[in-house]
Amino acid sequence: MPPLTGQDSVTPIRSVGQDHFFRQNLSSVAQRADAIVAAIRQEEIDDYWRVPGTPEKNDTDERFAGEVFPKARPLINGTKLWDVVKHMPKGALLHAHLPAMLSYDTILETILHTEGMVVSASQDVSTPENRRNASVSFAHVNHTIATNVSSIHSKDYVPNTQIPVTVAANTFPGGQEGFIDFVKTKVTISPELSIRHELGVDEIWRVFQTAFGPAGTMLTYEPIVRTFYKKLFSRLAEDHINWVEIRSGSGQLVQEGQEDLDPDLDIWWNVLLEELKKFQESPEGADFWGARVIWSDNRGKNRTALTKSKHPQLFSGYDVVAQEDLGRPLADMAPELIWFQQQAEESNLTIPFFFHAGETLGDGNSTDENLFDAVLFGTRRIGHGFSLYKHPRLIDEVIENGIMVEVCPISNEVLRLATDILHHPLPAMIAHGIPTAISNDDPAILGQNTAGLSYDFYQTIQAFDNIGLAGLVGSLLESFYQNDVEWFRDIDFGENGDGIKAQRLQQWNEKWEAFCEWVVKEYGDRYATEAL
Repeated sequence: MPPLTGQDSVTPIRSVGQDHFFRQNLSSVAQRADAIVAAIRQEEIDDYWRVPGTPEKNDTDERFAGEVFPKARPLINGTKLWDVVKHMPKGALLHAHLPAMLSYDTILETILHTEGMVVSASQDVSTPENRRNASVSFAHVNHTIATNVSSIHSKDYVPNTQIPVTVAANTFPGGQEGFIDFVKTKVTISPELSIRHELGVDEIWRVFQTAFGPAGTMLTYEPIVRTFYKKLFSRLAEDHINWVEIRSGSGQLVQEGQEDLDPDLDIWWNVLLEELKKFQESPEGADFWGARVIWSDNRGKNRTALTKSKHPQLFSGYDVVAQEDLGRPLADMAPELIWFQQQAEESNLTIPFFFHAGETLGDGNSTDENLFDAVLFGTRRIGHGFSLYKHPRLIDEVIENGIMVEVCPISNEVLRLATDILHHPLPAMIAHGIPTAISNDDPAILGQNTAGLSYDFYQTIQAFDNIGLAGLVGSLLESFYQNDVEWFRDIDFGENGDGIKAQRLQQWNEKWEAFCEWVVKEYGDRYATEAL
């Protein structure tokens, strides 16, 4: 790809499809890679995905390109398009919630190998009904707990009694594997439930939000949190992600060897920064640019802690989270949000808003109107923005103000906004020129079961005819976007710029060209006719 030069002003980039400018400047090798990938995609649509059901077969054997993610996921990894997407440099992950970013298999394995970890349950889990209804919680203790007490799967278990995790796992039906599978039912949405769209949005949100309780208890002991960050950054780097912005609120930690939560909230952020530094100094993290936090409170929560933090440079913005449809709308929170802005200004902090908005099927309800209020509050980005496509004039405002929409395709499907990827409004957003960045939201809970972006990227490129490699790149280039003077200047100067964003663009461009060369080398011979 040639340098992004100033021959075209910034305005045309925003006034046409978001990937238009990039498509017009593809290098010859990138053009060929784009054509090869288009040929791979079409071949797999025709020969891999198109499998009709027959009277002799169960109708669940019917499969097609773009079917519901839980059914498609086991088949995706066998495709060549998946191989391509896995190798693709992805820029930044901008919308992900900390407790649901890393596979719970990984976290539970760490818990099982950490001395002093205990588990408790709200009731015994000796029957299928009890297993469905029980809640579980993890903690660390530094005193001896008897190992001969009844474990959580016993009818004699006393509710909320702490049991050593190793004892609970080793005595669980099916052993440690059975224990991990049971705990995962408490922190993930099953594939079967993911496709029950007839039950509606509120029902799936009730299940979804209960997962964060036990998931949060897994991340309270310092050694586990350190391992969590180490493995999280590693998994992101493996998926060719260079930058991450994590939605998280203030957390409390039990320091190593202790069992009581430390009241100092800055310890939580100290651990993040220390583990990030260690990772970046390792060979594995040499190309990992960094991480920042979008401070996220539940709607209506006190908002004083952020302006008192000792690490203001760590925070890129502020958001309020939880189900929009049943939560307080932004208009209701206006006095608190205005107060928050005043407090930040008095503390000499720049803390822009990155609001969740429009994550709804509504059209004109209070959740839908959050989109308008988010724009009025000067939000720099919009989380999800699913209902934005219904509002042409608001789309113009979003484009004019360079507000990016963090699009989470799999999340929107599993949480019952779109029945499948084919019904997602992302192509309309891109066609209108809305800046979008594909994100994964809560992958550990929602079924991706990986920290990276590859599944959401795959679903996007596989489902939509007019996106292709260049369309994906249009989205990921927007993930570099920060809506400020330096960014626009760096677009104009491109590879001749000297700002940090220009450097990142240059570094990513080298990775992109190398990736395109890999596509041509790996698949060019087989798809030469289709690609030329």
